[in-house]
Amino acid sequence: MGDAIEIGAQCAASPGQWTPAAIARMLEASACFASLGTARLERVAGQSPIETFGAGTVLFAQGDPGHFAYLVLEGEVAIEVETETGRVTVAVIGSGGLVGEIAAFASVPRTATVSCLCDVCLLRIEQATIRELLAGRPEAAMAIIAELGVRLQSLNGSIATLTQATKALAAGQFEPDMLATLRQQADRFSHFADVFEDMAHEITNKRLFAQEMQTAAEIQQSFLPPGIDAGRHADRFAIAALMTPARHVGGDFFDYFMIDDDHIGFAVGDVSGKGVPAAMFMSVARTVLKTLARQGGEAGEIVGRVNALLAEDNAEGMFVTLAFARLNLVTGAMDLASGGHEEIYLVPPAGAVEKCAPMGPAVGLFAGPAFGTRHVRLVPGTRVVLATDGITEAFSADRAVFGNDRLERLLAEHVHLAPADLVKAVEANVARFAAGCPQSDDLTCLVLDYRG
Repeated sequence: MGDAIEIGAQCAASPGQWTPAAIARMLEASACFASLGTARLERVAGQSPIETFGAGTVLFAQGDPGHFAYLVLEGEVAIEVETETGRVTVAVIGSGGLVGEIAAFASVPRTATVSCLCDVCLLRIEQATIRELLAGRPEAAMAIIAELGVRLQSLNGSIATLTQATKALAAGQFEPDMLATLRQQADRFSHFADVFEDMAHEITNKRLFAQEMQTAAEIQQSFLPPGIDAGRHADRFAIAALMTPARHVGGDFFDYFMIDDDHIGFAVGDVSGKGVPAAMFMSVARTVLKTLARQGGEAGEIVGRVNALLAEDNAEGMFVTLAFARLNLVTGAMDLASGGHEEIYLVPPAGAVEKCAPMGPAVGLFAGPAFGTRHVRLVPGTRVVLATDGITEAFSADRAVFGNDRLERLLAEHVHLAPADLVKAVEANVARFAAGCPQSDDLTCLVLDYRG
């Protein structure tokens, strides 16, 4: 079999240089014709036409009636099988190879499509010529039958090798050496080894990527606070949150932590972009926020310092919308700041849900902007809800948007739910609303109840 070449490359095709003797020597190398003898094969060469075709020419199609075979004199042809998902190349045949001989011997439809990979020079051997050669020569017919039997045996071995490799691939134990036997076979089916190895590498790489993403998701989830030790003030509040990424890893985050003995800090952020870059920027933003919050200052000052640090050396231009609050658990005094973040709600014990507007631009884009601080004194029973636009901008199957109004009604209707139950209710309502429409953004919600 000749070496494979790039499809579309040009090959020499000069029928004049092919003498009957030269063609006979090539036919003698084929097990199907070797037993016929040089003289007979020279007659075959003399009475069989030499044909040339350009690159891309289809010599015959799968299912066509077969009444001739081709001996490849120069160039290369591809053997392709039609499948439900398209045409698949199963072999490449070069100089000295036969194509179409099974149909020519057995008068059955073509089992594959054969097309030219470059300019080719072919000897066309008609079925009538083959039958004339075999007439009265049972030894020649037996030789052809034996050759077809060898091919069948080789095919069974190839299928067994591929089956073994497939099982190993499914078990995550595939090694390229498993295809060595198949690759060493000097027949047309050795092409499968390269095809299978390429597929195996692709599947293995995707499996490794999925494992890495799962590990990254587990690491990201470990960053989120599992709980909080508020010491003597533990009974003065209740807090719960959830973050459901749209992909393996997300750019949303929530956090809550004790700033000092009397103050709790809590935040929700939404990083621009998706996937691993957003997750990395998210982890940096969360760490910077917690560190700077514990250095003191009001919420707006803290967000301003976070912005200055994230904007420094931010060549990728990533940013985060951020809502951050500090609550005095003794007095109920809360100061709140928002950098480009809209989903902030105050839910009093009685009265309408209040939505808070942003008090500055998104965080991390550029240094310099000031961030305002809103001061609120929470009475016992007041609820603070921070969310991301993965909730309010969730789409339904008919492209309707969940929206702020729907979320505000949900918060008002479920005012008596505990924080942990409310975040689950929000997630469930968004899922029902978006039924049939895949999640396009991370979904995050944090609920704090001040008990006083």
